[in-house]
Amino acid sequence: MATITINTNLASLTAQRNLSAATTGMNTAMERLSTGYRINSGADDAAGSAVSTLMEAQISAYDVAEANATMGLTLLDTEEGVLDIVGDYLQRIRDLTQQAANGTYGTSSLEAIRAEVEQRMLEINRLCQVIDYNGIQLLDGTSNAAQSGDGVNLQVGNNAGLPNVINLDASLFESAMCSVIFFSGLGITKFDFARTGEEVTQELQDAYADAKAAVGADGITAICQAVYTNDTTARQFIYFIDDAIENISDRRTLIGAYMNRVESAVDALSVQKENIVSANSSIKDADVATEASNYIKYQILQQSAATLLSTANQTPSIALNLV
Repeated sequence: MATITINTNLASLTAQRNLSAATTGMNTAMERLSTGYRINSGADDAAGSAVSTLMEAQISAYDVAEANATMGLTLLDTEEGVLDIVGDYLQRIRDLTQQAANGTYGTSSLEAIRAEVEQRMLEINRLCQVIDYNGIQLLDGTSNAAQSGDGVNLQVGNNAGLPNVINLDASLFESAMCSVIFFSGLGITKFDFARTGEEVTQELQDAYADAKAAVGADGITAICQAVYTNDTTARQFIYFIDDAIENISDRRTLIGAYMNRVESAVDALSVQKENIVSANSSIKDADVATEASNYIKYQILQQSAATLLSTANQTPSIALNLV
């Protein structure tokens, strides 16, 4: 049986509770619409918040792994650019040496050829000494990657372990200076030219020995002065040039293979990241249409509850009519 009381206004309490619930619902919808997220705190969805946090950590890790792989690509691209120049220089040196091997050039012509070859060799050395990437010397053989034999490791995955690493072989970072690509591993004896049936002259043997032992200009000068003396020594030197061209060509081929592999890793990372971003979105992102509908609903309920609360608060005053 309904009664009229003054101390306890049940209708007002009910209206207050509904007004508070409507205000809370409207504020929640407003927060989700303004942030774009369904989950803005653990209270919104504790389990979903935990899963989303782990996914966001993975997404961030994918960004870093993709940046790592991209840096690896730029390193390889930097090295390949210099090797392209070195390859062009070596081809020019071979052309000049083939000219000198013709036997129709006099002393002054050979001297002109020698001068250009020497300068191109010096420039090859200079390029190898100055080219670096983020502090890593790429082509002078002094980097830790070359000295240790471990190469450079690219972290292209989210986790620890070798499956998340692409190792750039140490051979990529060995010296490409003239003393290495022309003379590395060669014993300076008459058997050097066993493949040609020729026996290298003593003068050229001595020059080769000096060039192999020297890193800088002295060795280059010694070999050039010995080679560009007559057509025989020039002809013999072509084989050394071919070895140098093959050395550079092999490196460029290996760089190309690694670049293709790293680019594939970048593509795979992009796909993996896209999938996990999509999964995280389904958990965390707000459905704008739903939240907009909820906002309107709770706004109407709030206004209705406020009106009814005002009416309920006036109910005890009826008791005055009974006195």
